[in-house]
Amino acid sequence: MSYDFNIRNALVITRREVNNYFNTPIGYIFLAIFVFFVNLLVFLRFWETGRDLRLLFESFNIPFLIFIPAITMRLWAEEKKAGTTELLFTLPLSLVEIMVGKYLSALLMLALSLSLTLPIVVIGIFTSSPDYMVLLGGYLGAFLMGAAYIALGQYISWLFQEQIVAFLVTALVFFLLYATSLLVTMLFNITFVATMFGWLKNLLAFISLSWHYESLSRGIFDSRDILFFLMFSALFLFLNWRSIENSR
Repeated sequence: MSYDFNIRNALVITRREVNNYFNTPIGYIFLAIFVFFVNLLVFLRFWETGRDLRLLFESFNIPFLIFIPAITMRLWAEEKKAGTTELLFTLPLSLVEIMVGKYLSALLMLALSLSLTLPIVVIGIFTSSPDYMVLLGGYLGAFLMGAAYIALGQYISWLFQEQIVAFLVTALVFFLLYATSLLVTMLFNITFVATMFGWLKNLLAFISLSWHYESLSRGIFDSRDILFFLMFSALFLFLNWRSIENSR
């Protein structure tokens, strides 16, 4: 198998994977559940906070921990269980094209899910005076954070044959990453801990995706946050590629 890359070949895999999402009601169900929970989290506090749209971007963290494992669990695990990986690798496509095609299909699901929250933004625009830099940074940050989670989820999916196992492991790993930001907030509000273990705070904050996302969701465009998400995604796509190569 060659290692050339042609975007048209990758898009063939993308189309195949997107069709797989919507050939059954599962894709629609996951999107509906995501939108329902985001709306619920927003409108529980929307009016009492003066229709602050920052609530929308705060509400993405928890649903992502469930929604993204749900869309990545099948990317490789389903192929392995069905025994179609070898058939897939015999196609006149490079491994990179196959991986990128699968990754793009999950990114399209992510973009679709985020676009379905736009009615909340429209309501906010007509009922308040939102900061448009916050809107731009929030959606950019949510997409980049989701893309990083997807790269990790795609890698984990390769490690298992059962979709449910891939889902549970991915959700657990995502929760642990999310918990690092909670740990920073809770522990380092204690003066003694902050004084003795300040270096640990910086380390935990750095590896937390939600910590980097928080800056962007406030409309603060720090190139270090954007670079972190890009490098995180590239790292796990590379690990996915290496693990597949080593198993063949």
